[in-house]
Amino acid sequence: MTAIIRQGRYQGLSSKGVTEYRGIPFAKAPLGEWRFKAPQPLPDSEDSVNADRYPLASLQPRNPIMGIQESGEDCLYLNIWAPEGEGPFPVMVWFHGGGYMAGSTSQALYNGAELARSQKVVVVNAAYRLGAMGFADFSAVAPELDADTNLGLRDQLAALQWVQENIAAFAGDDKQVTIFGESAGGFSVCSLLACPQADELFQAAIVQSGGADFVLAPDQVRKVTNAFVAALPGDGSAAEKLLSADNKGWIKAQNAAVKVLVDRGLRTTTPQFAMNFLPMVDGDVLPQLPVDAIAAGAAANKRVMAGVCRDEFNFFQYAGVLAGTTTMDALREISDEEIVSRFERALPGNGRRAFDYYQTAVEPDARRSRLDWLAAMESDRLFRVPTVRLLDAQSQHAQCWGFQFTWPSEPFGVPLGACHVVDVPFVFGVTDTPAGMYFTGGTSEARALSHQVQAAWGTFARGDAPGWNAWQSDRQVCQLGPGETMASLLDESGEQLWRDIIPVV
Repeated sequence: MTAIIRQGRYQGLSSKGVTEYRGIPFAKAPLGEWRFKAPQPLPDSEDSVNADRYPLASLQPRNPIMGIQESGEDCLYLNIWAPEGEGPFPVMVWFHGGGYMAGSTSQALYNGAELARSQKVVVVNAAYRLGAMGFADFSAVAPELDADTNLGLRDQLAALQWVQENIAAFAGDDKQVTIFGESAGGFSVCSLLACPQADELFQAAIVQSGGADFVLAPDQVRKVTNAFVAALPGDGSAAEKLLSADNKGWIKAQNAAVKVLVDRGLRTTTPQFAMNFLPMVDGDVLPQLPVDAIAAGAAANKRVMAGVCRDEFNFFQYAGVLAGTTTMDALREISDEEIVSRFERALPGNGRRAFDYYQTAVEPDARRSRLDWLAAMESDRLFRVPTVRLLDAQSQHAQCWGFQFTWPSEPFGVPLGACHVVDVPFVFGVTDTPAGMYFTGGTSEARALSHQVQAAWGTFARGDAPGWNAWQSDRQVCQLGPGETMASLLDESGEQLWRDIIPVV
């Protein structure tokens, strides 16, 4: 199948009722004079292109586990999967996760063929600049570069604008666009819900393991940017170092900058470790804290679905066991005093109170360790509480729906519960692929749940309710996986604890 747009003729790869278009550019390559600039529109072209090669991932460290061998700055591309038929079909635009530092549109977990085939939707995976290239602010340290800010977010806007202008050629309906994403992709979706420039670019949003407070104030972005520039090789000016650094030096400087502690979400009550290259509330692309903008009605005309995985932070808490750098027995030797200190680091002034709550509320899994208390708190702090706040904010203006994945994951025999990322293979229908089996086990029960999840996501993309009750005063969400059909994300005591620690503005 060939798609003809102003920028050229693209020949896709057709298989099993789906045509895949790999590596479609949506903006000029951000190189040379455009390196620190907002994405620029492509010129018209009559060239014919075989869209049969996946594009380069945005600049990041090599990561064979994620399937990322090479990366670079020429990264503003889309992958598209279109079902057979005349259409127009609803469009689902995916923004990948990876902490705004890693990830790719072409990872095996994000293959959109089965979702496109089963739900008759056009799936678009959109790339964006990562790390310092996407989320630093060079305007103060190197004003001579005349650099734009929030480049990663601007890239996402450019991708959505491209969809509006061109998706009809791929059998997509530009009036029925749903954006969805997981982790950093979910945070991105929340930022786009609060972005005035995105208002007419999509109609619905699905937030997976996201939240609407993963942004920074300008002074916090400058802290990270200054640390990054200081770590770049060379002795020249900031501009000279930025222009001369090679990929290796750039990535090394990013690794130094992520050690800077920042205040997430314009609050001093939510310190952020490691993941500190985040969108900036700049008064322009992002006028205010997304959750506040949504509470004020910024997304009143949008349909929203948001949810979490029940045991999100186990993915990070026990990563060392999976990597072979520690053992579960070693983690079991960690004292309660050390665990309390980690609570206090995450919740300054409230660590002991939170520890007391989670020690009572959470029974550690006998196959893991007492660090389950810490993992449960971090799951709430980073994902569950922001999701509840998002649903509360949006429900003031429109119906919205919540969900929680409960599928237990045991990669290589390590019991992680319903950990971070476990939702992704169910959404994309890749539970029985090597990448998906890592999280799901590849069983027939996993395939059945994937069919249920894909049907809900597809139904939502077509403009209907996903199949369960909307978020209401009973604060119940649909559970996807083993357990009760509907459940609360936080109990009453947990709600009160987090209202005290992170007050609702």
